[in-house]
Amino acid sequence: MIVNFIKSQLFWTVLLYYISIVLGEALTEERNPQEQQFFRITLGVRSQREAYVSLRSKTALDCVLFCLREKLTCTSLNYAESTTVNNGKDNCQLHNETKNDDENSLKFLKDDRYTFYRIPARVSHESENVTEQANTTASNYLDHFNDGNKTSGNYTILDQAQNLRTVYCDMESEPGSIWTLIMSFARENKDLSAFKSIEMSAPSPRNKNAPNWSDYRMGKRLIVHVNSKATHWRVTCSFQQSGVDIKTDYVRAAFADFDFMGKFWDGCKNVSYISVMGQFCSHCTAYWRQGDNFTLTIPAVSPDPFCDIKSDESENFYFGAYHTYDPAFRCTESPNSTTNYWFGSYA
Repeated sequence: MIVNFIKSQLFWTVLLYYISIVLGEALTEERNPQEQQFFRITLGVRSQREAYVSLRSKTALDCVLFCLREKLTCTSLNYAESTTVNNGKDNCQLHNETKNDDENSLKFLKDDRYTFYRIPARVSHESENVTEQANTTASNYLDHFNDGNKTSGNYTILDQAQNLRTVYCDMESEPGSIWTLIMSFARENKDLSAFKSIEMSAPSPRNKNAPNWSDYRMGKRLIVHVNSKATHWRVTCSFQQSGVDIKTDYVRAAFADFDFMGKFWDGCKNVSYISVMGQFCSHCTAYWRQGDNFTLTIPAVSPDPFCDIKSDESENFYFGAYHTYDPAFRCTESPNSTTNYWFGSYA
């Protein structure tokens, strides 16, 4: 049993984490002595970067030693147990960063057979005129868009702690803009606290690692990270079915005008565009509430003569915190209707 554990990839991964730091110190003669050399390890993914060397390795440690012996050439690697891939061949794939990299080389694929290792401090010196990428994957949704990705779907980004996170990005519904889903829930889940009573600036994740339409709220740290690159936010209704229809139950605002990640109770707030309760307007105001047992919402409780969008006095709630709801509102038409919150920017 002990022998089997020592042979396992988990054993070598844990052992490598500590040994690689020591190895890094031992090999600093070829490098800037002020740099730290260590491997950043990510289980269950492999880089699509083309390997410049592929070989067979008995253990993860052997594969890493091959990489370290390449002096400054090897910057990262994919490793899988030899019994799981390529008939036991080429299970150790060494990468360097070159001027021929394209957007595919910066992507990861989920693959439970592999472990990805990277030396963050190492860069290729193939050419003095080449500016190398600092990360092997995008740090936010804009990076994916700027790398040429224009199709909506799930993408992998790095959070502030350099962990891989899956997010859903919409790059098609509103040309010239890119949006990341931060919260989405179905009417049948409206009474969950994350969607009804906890303000957006507080942590209340739901399925934070698996974006979906019916029961999802991003973790607070990732929300803050995505928000740091966003200039606007929007709310759509049943996006998975209807896409974006700005004339029917939709709102978009600039964070500079209305930042709901900050604390506020209620009042008239500036929005770029809104359509709700049979009314619509651009660069106008609507009455919003958040906090004290409410997520962000428009409560149609009483008239407010100072806001451009007038309350229908139905005592229903719109765009969230559905203590009561309007069955004619697109977000709450049926149990499967959804409310979708997004952070985004314009390209």
